[in-house]
Amino acid sequence: MKDLLKIKQQLDQYRSQNQPFITVNNSEWYTLFRDEIRNSIAIEGIFANRNELLAVLEHGRRTSDQKSAAILGYFEAANTLYEYANNLYRTGEFSVRLSDLKQIHTLLMRYEHQLGTFTGILGDFRREDVAVTQLLFTPLNHTYIPEVLPVFVQWLNEQVRNPQIDLLKFVSASHVLFETIHPFRDGNGRVGRILLSYLLIGNGFVNIAIKGTTKEDRDKYYHALEVGDDRIEKLMRAVESGKKLNTDLIDATIAQSDLEPLKMLLSKCVAHSFEMIEKGMKTADSDAVISLRDAGKFFNYSQDYLRQLINQKKLLAVKHGKLWFVKVRDIEAYLKRKPSSDENK
Repeated sequence: MKDLLKIKQQLDQYRSQNQPFITVNNSEWYTLFRDEIRNSIAIEGIFANRNELLAVLEHGRRTSDQKSAAILGYFEAANTLYEYANNLYRTGEFSVRLSDLKQIHTLLMRYEHQLGTFTGILGDFRREDVAVTQLLFTPLNHTYIPEVLPVFVQWLNEQVRNPQIDLLKFVSASHVLFETIHPFRDGNGRVGRILLSYLLIGNGFVNIAIKGTTKEDRDKYYHALEVGDDRIEKLMRAVESGKKLNTDLIDATIAQSDLEPLKMLLSKCVAHSFEMIEKGMKTADSDAVISLRDAGKFFNYSQDYLRQLINQKKLLAVKHGKLWFVKVRDIEAYLKRKPSSDENK
Protein backbone atom coordinates (compact mmCIF):
# COMPACT_ATOMS: atom_id res chain seq x y z
CA MET A 1 0.00 0.00 0.00
CA LYS A 2 1.03 3.62 -0.38
CA ASP A 3 2.46 5.02 2.83
CA LEU A 4 0.34 7.43 4.82
CA LEU A 5 2.36 10.51 3.84
CA LYS A 6 1.84 9.87 0.12
CA ILE A 7 -1.86 9.22 0.64
CA LYS A 8 -2.25 12.47 2.57
CA GLN A 9 -0.26 14.41 -0.06
CA GLN A 10 -2.53 13.12 -2.82
CA LEU A 11 -5.68 13.93 -0.87
CA ASP A 12 -4.33 17.42 -0.13
CA GLN A 13 -3.69 17.85 -3.86
CA TYR A 14 -7.33 17.08 -4.58
CA ARG A 15 -8.32 19.64 -1.95
CA SER A 16 -5.96 22.28 -3.41
CA GLN A 17 -7.60 21.77 -6.80
CA ASN A 18 -10.97 22.41 -5.14
CA GLN A 19 -12.05 18.89 -6.00
CA PRO A 20 -14.53 17.76 -3.34
CA PHE A 21 -14.28 14.05 -2.65
CA ILE A 22 -16.02 13.64 0.73
CA THR A 23 -19.40 14.11 -0.90
CA VAL A 24 -22.15 11.85 -2.19
CA ASN A 25 -21.54 13.43 -5.60
CA ASN A 26 -18.34 11.35 -5.76
CA SER A 27 -19.80 7.96 -6.64
CA GLU A 28 -16.84 5.99 -5.28
CA TRP A 29 -16.91 7.85 -1.95
CA TYR A 30 -20.65 7.32 -1.78
CA THR A 31 -20.07 3.60 -2.39
CA LEU A 32 -17.47 3.61 0.40
CA PHE A 33 -19.87 5.46 2.68
CA ARG A 34 -22.69 2.99 2.03
CA ASP A 35 -20.22 0.16 2.69
CA GLU A 36 -19.23 1.81 5.97
CA ILE A 37 -22.86 2.10 7.06
CA ARG A 38 -23.70 -1.50 6.18
CA ASN A 39 -20.63 -2.90 7.96
CA SER A 40 -20.83 -0.68 11.02
CA ILE A 41 -24.45 -1.53 11.81
CA ALA A 42 -23.68 -5.22 11.11
CA ILE A 43 -21.06 -5.15 13.87
CA GLU A 44 -23.96 -4.25 16.16
CA GLY A 45 -26.07 -7.15 14.88
CA ILE A 46 -28.21 -5.16 12.42
CA PHE A 47 -27.80 -6.79 9.01
CA ALA A 48 -28.87 -5.04 5.82
CA ASN A 49 -27.96 -6.20 2.33
CA ARG A 50 -27.00 -3.72 -0.39
CA ASN A 51 -30.49 -3.64 -1.88
CA GLU A 52 -32.07 -2.84 1.49
CA LEU A 53 -29.52 -0.09 2.06
CA LEU A 54 -30.19 1.48 -1.33
CA ALA A 55 -33.95 1.19 -0.84
CA VAL A 56 -33.75 3.22 2.37
CA LEU A 57 -31.14 5.80 1.29
CA GLU A 58 -32.14 6.44 -2.30
CA HIS A 59 -35.81 5.54 -2.54
CA GLY A 60 -37.13 6.40 0.91
CA ARG A 61 -38.45 2.88 1.37
CA ARG A 62 -38.44 0.93 4.61
CA THR A 63 -37.15 -2.53 5.44
CA SER A 64 -37.73 -3.38 9.08
CA ASP A 65 -38.23 -0.32 11.26
CA GLN A 66 -35.06 -1.05 13.24
CA LYS A 67 -32.92 -1.39 10.10
CA SER A 68 -34.30 1.79 8.59
CA ALA A 69 -33.72 3.72 11.81
CA ALA A 70 -30.14 2.44 12.08
CA ILE A 71 -29.35 3.20 8.42
CA LEU A 72 -30.83 6.71 8.42
CA GLY A 73 -29.30 7.60 11.77
CA TYR A 74 -25.85 6.51 10.71
CA PHE A 75 -26.18 8.30 7.38
CA GLU A 76 -27.17 11.61 8.91
CA ALA A 77 -24.66 11.50 11.79
CA ALA A 78 -21.67 10.48 9.71
CA ASN A 79 -22.46 12.60 6.65
CA THR A 80 -22.85 15.71 8.84
CA LEU A 81 -19.73 15.15 10.93
CA TYR A 82 -17.50 14.11 8.02
CA GLU A 83 -18.28 17.24 6.03
CA TYR A 84 -17.69 19.31 9.16
CA ALA A 85 -14.32 17.62 9.83
CA ASN A 86 -13.22 18.11 6.24
CA ASN A 87 -14.07 21.83 6.37
CA LEU A 88 -12.20 22.23 9.66
CA TYR A 89 -9.16 20.47 8.23
CA ARG A 90 -9.14 22.74 5.18
CA THR A 91 -9.10 25.83 7.41
CA GLY A 92 -6.60 24.41 9.92
CA GLU A 93 -9.12 24.56 12.76
CA PHE A 94 -9.79 20.89 13.45
CA SER A 95 -10.37 19.93 17.06
CA VAL A 96 -12.71 17.75 19.09
CA ARG A 97 -15.24 18.97 21.64
CA LEU A 98 -17.45 17.11 24.08
CA SER A 99 -20.38 18.57 22.19
CA ASP A 100 -19.18 16.77 19.04
CA LEU A 101 -19.58 13.41 20.79
CA LYS A 102 -23.05 14.41 21.93
CA GLN A 103 -23.98 15.55 18.42
CA ILE A 104 -22.89 12.26 16.86
CA HIS A 105 -25.02 10.34 19.35
CA THR A 106 -28.02 12.65 18.92
CA LEU A 107 -28.07 12.29 15.13
CA LEU A 108 -27.23 8.58 15.20
CA MET A 109 -29.93 7.53 17.65
CA ARG A 110 -32.81 9.90 16.94
CA TYR A 111 -34.72 7.59 14.61
CA GLU A 112 -34.35 4.71 17.07
CA HIS A 113 -35.52 7.12 19.77
CA GLN A 114 -38.59 8.00 17.68
CA LEU A 115 -39.19 4.30 17.11
CA GLY A 116 -38.91 3.55 20.82
CA THR A 117 -36.05 1.05 20.54
CA PHE A 118 -33.76 3.58 22.27
CA THR A 119 -35.39 5.00 25.38
CA GLY A 120 -32.50 7.04 26.75
CA ILE A 121 -31.83 10.76 26.32
CA LEU A 122 -30.26 11.72 23.01
CA GLY A 123 -26.69 12.98 23.43
CA ASP A 124 -26.75 12.32 27.18
CA PHE A 125 -23.91 10.47 28.87
CA ARG A 126 -25.08 7.36 30.68
CA ARG A 127 -26.12 7.39 34.30
CA GLU A 128 -25.97 3.67 34.92
CA ASP A 129 -23.52 0.84 34.35
CA VAL A 130 -23.76 -1.25 31.19
CA ALA A 131 -22.32 -4.53 29.94
CA VAL A 132 -20.73 -5.15 26.52
CA THR A 133 -22.00 -8.44 25.15
CA GLN A 134 -19.51 -9.06 22.31
CA LEU A 135 -16.35 -8.11 24.20
CA LEU A 136 -14.72 -9.21 27.44
CA PHE A 137 -13.88 -5.83 29.00
CA THR A 138 -15.91 -3.94 31.58
CA PRO A 139 -16.77 -0.31 30.68
CA LEU A 140 -15.94 2.55 33.03
CA ASN A 141 -18.26 2.94 36.02
CA HIS A 142 -20.80 5.59 35.06
CA THR A 143 -20.03 7.87 38.02
CA TYR A 144 -16.56 8.58 36.59
CA ILE A 145 -17.67 9.52 33.06
CA PRO A 146 -17.99 13.28 33.83
CA GLU A 147 -14.43 13.20 35.19
CA VAL A 148 -12.81 11.06 32.48
CA LEU A 149 -14.39 12.33 29.25
CA PRO A 150 -12.99 15.90 29.42
CA VAL A 151 -9.48 14.45 29.95
CA PHE A 152 -10.04 12.11 27.00
CA VAL A 153 -11.04 15.06 24.78
CA GLN A 154 -8.07 17.08 26.04
CA TRP A 155 -5.79 14.17 25.13
CA LEU A 156 -7.36 13.93 21.65
CA ASN A 157 -6.65 17.59 20.97
CA GLU A 158 -3.08 17.35 22.26
CA GLN A 159 -2.47 14.53 19.79
CA VAL A 160 -4.13 16.41 16.93
CA ARG A 161 -1.76 19.33 17.53
CA ASN A 162 1.31 17.06 17.65
CA PRO A 163 3.25 17.37 14.33
CA GLN A 164 5.02 14.07 15.06
CA ILE A 165 1.80 12.15 15.54
CA ASP A 166 1.75 8.44 14.69
CA LEU A 167 -1.69 8.64 13.11
CA LEU A 168 -2.60 4.96 13.10
CA LYS A 169 -1.45 4.52 16.70
CA PHE A 170 -3.40 7.63 17.68
CA VAL A 171 -6.72 6.62 16.09
CA SER A 172 -6.30 3.03 17.32
CA ALA A 173 -5.70 4.20 20.88
CA SER A 174 -8.52 6.74 20.73
CA HIS A 175 -10.94 4.07 19.54
CA VAL A 176 -10.01 1.63 22.30
CA LEU A 177 -10.19 4.41 24.90
CA PHE A 178 -13.60 5.55 23.75
CA GLU A 179 -15.04 2.04 23.70
CA THR A 180 -13.64 1.29 27.16
CA ILE A 181 -15.15 4.48 28.57
CA HIS A 182 -18.41 3.59 26.76
CA PRO A 183 -20.00 6.96 27.60
CA PHE A 184 -23.51 6.43 26.24
CA ARG A 185 -26.31 4.09 27.24
CA ASP A 186 -26.46 2.63 23.70
CA GLY A 187 -24.84 3.25 20.32
CA ASN A 188 -21.25 3.42 21.59
CA GLY A 189 -19.82 1.13 18.90
CA ARG A 190 -21.27 3.16 16.04
CA VAL A 191 -20.44 6.49 17.69
CA GLY A 192 -16.89 5.25 18.25
CA ARG A 193 -16.42 4.24 14.62
CA ILE A 194 -17.83 7.56 13.39
CA LEU A 195 -15.46 9.34 15.80
CA LEU A 196 -12.58 7.27 14.44
CA SER A 197 -13.32 8.40 10.87
CA TYR A 198 -13.94 11.95 12.11
CA LEU A 199 -10.39 11.97 13.50
CA LEU A 200 -8.97 10.58 10.25
CA ILE A 201 -10.72 13.22 8.15
CA GLY A 202 -9.69 15.97 10.58
CA ASN A 203 -6.09 14.86 10.07
CA GLY A 204 -6.30 15.02 6.28
CA PHE A 205 -7.45 11.52 5.43
CA VAL A 206 -10.84 9.98 4.69
CA ASN A 207 -13.41 7.85 6.48
CA ILE A 208 -13.04 4.08 6.57
CA ALA A 209 -15.28 1.01 6.51
CA ILE A 210 -14.32 -1.56 9.14
CA LYS A 211 -15.57 -4.89 7.86
CA GLY A 212 -18.29 -6.49 9.94
CA THR A 213 -20.80 -8.33 7.79
CA THR A 214 -19.22 -11.75 8.42
CA LYS A 215 -18.49 -13.43 11.74
CA GLU A 216 -14.85 -13.76 10.75
CA ASP A 217 -14.51 -10.02 10.17
CA ARG A 218 -16.34 -9.18 13.40
CA ASP A 219 -14.13 -11.56 15.37
CA LYS A 220 -10.97 -9.92 13.95
CA TYR A 221 -12.25 -6.51 15.00
CA TYR A 222 -13.28 -7.69 18.48
CA HIS A 223 -9.91 -9.41 18.95
CA ALA A 224 -8.01 -6.27 17.96
CA LEU A 225 -10.04 -4.23 20.47
CA GLU A 226 -9.55 -6.73 23.27
CA VAL A 227 -5.78 -7.00 22.73
CA GLY A 228 -5.45 -3.21 22.71
CA ASP A 229 -7.72 -2.80 25.74
CA ASP A 230 -5.76 -4.77 28.35
CA ARG A 231 -3.74 -1.88 29.82
CA ILE A 232 -6.45 0.71 29.17
CA GLU A 233 -9.05 -1.29 31.10
CA LYS A 234 -6.61 -1.52 34.02
CA LEU A 235 -6.27 2.26 33.86
CA MET A 236 -10.05 2.63 34.09
CA ARG A 237 -10.10 0.33 37.12
CA ALA A 238 -7.39 2.48 38.72
CA VAL A 239 -9.49 5.60 38.11
CA GLU A 240 -12.42 3.88 39.81
CA SER A 241 -10.11 3.21 42.76
CA GLY A 242 -9.27 6.89 43.12
CA LYS A 243 -6.39 7.51 40.70
CA LYS A 244 -6.55 10.96 39.10
CA LEU A 245 -6.56 10.74 35.31
CA ASN A 246 -4.45 13.09 33.18
CA THR A 247 -3.14 13.09 29.63
CA ASP A 248 0.37 12.00 30.67
CA LEU A 249 -1.13 8.93 32.33
CA ILE A 250 -3.05 8.15 29.13
CA ASP A 251 0.17 8.47 27.11
CA ALA A 252 2.04 6.17 29.48
CA THR A 253 -0.73 3.57 29.32
CA ILE A 254 -0.89 3.64 25.53
CA ALA A 255 2.88 3.24 25.31
CA GLN A 256 2.46 -0.11 27.10
CA SER A 257 -0.59 -1.22 25.08
CA ASP A 258 -0.50 -3.70 22.22
CA LEU A 259 -2.26 -1.78 19.46
CA GLU A 260 -0.61 -3.58 16.54
CA PRO A 261 -3.59 -5.80 15.57
CA LEU A 262 -5.90 -2.77 15.44
CA LYS A 263 -3.29 -0.66 13.63
CA MET A 264 -2.92 -3.35 10.96
CA LEU A 265 -6.68 -3.61 10.53
CA LEU A 266 -7.09 0.16 10.24
CA SER A 267 -4.14 0.55 7.86
CA LYS A 268 -5.84 -1.79 5.39
CA CYS A 269 -9.06 0.19 5.73
CA VAL A 270 -7.26 3.49 5.07
CA ALA A 271 -5.58 2.05 1.97
CA HIS A 272 -8.90 0.71 0.67
CA SER A 273 -10.62 4.07 1.23
CA PHE A 274 -7.88 5.91 -0.64
CA GLU A 275 -8.07 3.53 -3.58
CA MET A 276 -11.79 4.18 -3.87
CA ILE A 277 -11.36 7.96 -3.59
CA GLU A 278 -8.63 7.92 -6.22
CA LYS A 279 -10.84 5.93 -8.55
CA GLY A 280 -13.79 8.24 -7.91
CA MET A 281 -11.77 11.36 -8.74
CA LYS A 282 -11.04 9.91 -12.16
CA THR A 283 -14.61 8.98 -13.00
CA ALA A 284 -18.03 10.62 -12.87
CA ASP A 285 -21.25 8.78 -12.17
CA SER A 286 -24.54 10.43 -13.01
CA ASP A 287 -26.28 7.96 -10.70
CA ALA A 288 -24.65 9.65 -7.70
CA VAL A 289 -27.11 10.93 -5.08
CA ILE A 290 -26.50 14.41 -3.68
CA SER A 291 -28.19 16.70 -1.18
CA LEU A 292 -30.33 19.57 -2.40
CA ARG A 293 -27.72 21.98 -1.03
CA ASP A 294 -24.93 20.33 -3.08
CA ALA A 295 -27.20 20.20 -6.12
CA GLY A 296 -27.71 23.94 -5.84
CA LYS A 297 -23.94 24.50 -5.72
CA PHE A 298 -23.10 22.20 -8.61
CA PHE A 299 -25.90 23.31 -10.96
CA ASN A 300 -26.21 26.94 -9.85
CA TYR A 301 -29.83 26.76 -8.68
CA SER A 302 -31.26 27.91 -5.37
CA GLN A 303 -32.57 25.27 -2.98
CA ASP A 304 -35.97 27.00 -3.02
CA TYR A 305 -36.15 26.62 -6.79
CA LEU A 306 -35.21 22.95 -6.60
CA ARG A 307 -37.83 22.36 -3.88
CA GLN A 308 -40.37 23.99 -6.16
CA LEU A 309 -39.46 21.55 -8.92
CA ILE A 310 -39.84 18.67 -6.48
CA ASN A 311 -43.26 19.88 -5.35
CA GLN A 312 -44.32 20.28 -8.98
CA LYS A 313 -43.23 16.69 -9.70
CA LYS A 314 -40.70 17.98 -12.23
CA LEU A 315 -37.72 16.62 -10.31
CA LEU A 316 -37.53 13.22 -8.60
CA ALA A 317 -36.22 13.33 -5.02
CA VAL A 318 -36.27 11.41 -1.77
CA LYS A 319 -36.39 12.86 1.74
CA HIS A 320 -34.24 11.61 4.62
CA GLY A 321 -35.33 13.27 7.83
CA LYS A 322 -35.54 16.97 6.97
CA LEU A 323 -33.19 16.81 3.98
CA TRP A 324 -33.99 16.24 0.30
CA PHE A 325 -31.65 14.21 -1.92
CA VAL A 326 -31.65 13.96 -5.72
CA LYS A 327 -29.78 12.00 -8.36
CA VAL A 328 -27.39 13.88 -10.63
CA ARG A 329 -28.95 12.00 -13.53
CA ASP A 330 -32.41 13.38 -12.71
CA ILE A 331 -31.17 16.97 -12.56
CA GLU A 332 -29.38 16.53 -15.88
CA ALA A 333 -32.56 15.08 -17.39
CA TYR A 334 -34.58 18.08 -16.18
CA LEU A 335 -32.07 20.52 -17.65
CA LYS A 336 -32.37 18.83 -21.05
CA ARG A 337 -36.15 19.16 -21.13
CA LYS A 338 -36.40 22.53 -19.29
CA PRO A 339 -38.29 25.17 -21.32
CA SER A 340 -36.09 28.11 -22.28
CA SER A 341 -38.49 30.45 -20.47
CA ASP A 342 -38.00 28.58 -17.21
CA GLU A 343 -35.19 30.67 -15.75
CA ASN A 344 -36.36 31.00 -12.16
CA LYS A 345 -33.25 30.19 -10.17
